[in-house]
Amino acid sequence: MTKLFRLAAECLQEAGWTYEPSLSAADGLPSALQTAPETAIHWVSSFSLLSSPDEAVWFLSRDDYSKETESAFAWNELEQLSAQAAATNDEAVAVSRFWKRHLPILLAVRSGYEYLAVRDDGAVVHGTGPEFEEAVVVFPHLEDLLRHISARPAGRDHFVDRLLFNTISNPEAWS
Repeated sequence: MTKLFRLAAECLQEAGWTYEPSLSAADGLPSALQTAPETAIHWVSSFSLLSSPDEAVWFLSRDDYSKETESAFAWNELEQLSAQAAATNDEAVAVSRFWKRHLPILLAVRSGYEYLAVRDDGAVVHGTGPEFEEAVVVFPHLEDLLRHISARPAGRDHFVDRLLFNTISNPEAWS
């Protein structure tokens, strides 16, 4: 698995992404990661920084899930936004239920808020604001996303490619 992590990170670096190796020792696992799938824990632990050239898209690292992070965006920022927007108790419960099953691993602010998350069954989902909980499965497993990145897609016609490999801020130019 480590080889796949390294290869995916290298492909992103070749596309201009900033990569910094993991600095975390084997400290305790942040509480946000306690119930995360094992592959997701290993992925977010394999780097300390992995962000697009325009810094509008980034993978969350293990350190981002700790309470001491200095990031402008909390790892659960989108959940917090949804909770604040919930108009009823039922909506608040639905938001909480959704995010208990989904761990954000990538955040994007290029043209509105977007994310990739690993669901508790290992599937990778994509969601956008303002209805973050209306997510769709984009890869059956995190490994499939990493293999997709590692394949250096030439056509870049998958919308995930737009997130990862397109650093322009004009959405009309993405097609």
